[in-house]
Amino acid sequence: MKNDLLLETILFDMDGVLVDSMALHRESWQEILGRFGIRLADEFVYRHEGAMGLEVIAGIFQQHRVAFEPDLLEGIYQLQNRLFQERYLDRVRLYPQTLPLLARCRDRGLQLGLVTSSRLNLVERIWHEEQLRCFETVVTADRVERFKPNPDPYLQALNDLDRQAGECLVVENAPAGIQAAKAAGLKCFAVASTLSPEHLQEADRIFPDLSALAVYLMEE
Repeated sequence: MKNDLLLETILFDMDGVLVDSMALHRESWQEILGRFGIRLADEFVYRHEGAMGLEVIAGIFQQHRVAFEPDLLEGIYQLQNRLFQERYLDRVRLYPQTLPLLARCRDRGLQLGLVTSSRLNLVERIWHEEQLRCFETVVTADRVERFKPNPDPYLQALNDLDRQAGECLVVENAPAGIQAAKAAGLKCFAVASTLSPEHLQEADRIFPDLSALAVYLMEE
């Protein structure tokens, strides 16, 4: 482990960090909103990864001047979850570097956590049960009232693990996740898996991909 990383725990985001899923999430959101005549840019979905809550969906409808009732927004959010499960989830894969990196971190005695804006029903279908045992806590959207960019998911993880912010590192790939980590007082590294580095400037370090991050983390 790098000498400047005196930490005990790494908290990983899931989509776009450990799991190659964001292109599929993008497709599902574009498909759903396309039914209302809304064309959503790829970059918009990537920039709002982990933060596609009701307020963001309402803003999309308002920006495109599409009338809506409040109940419709919750219905769309639930529909995206269901559509993703039915039509896209079977195509989701872990990045090839994911399991080797997690194994090496655990060999180094690091405590690991998974902190994601995905629902638990998706997490349990993406990961095998034995793979999830790598993580000593799994914080999903089901466990918090406020999603990223609010600090709640990371504060929940700290509470689960009985850790202080200074003992932990977060790995993210989107602005909302970085903002959530920083709001919780955590150091945050970013991987540019879905967005260019210019969108990730609030992170403490930026890496082009998971492989580069793994090399950095495992250097003595």
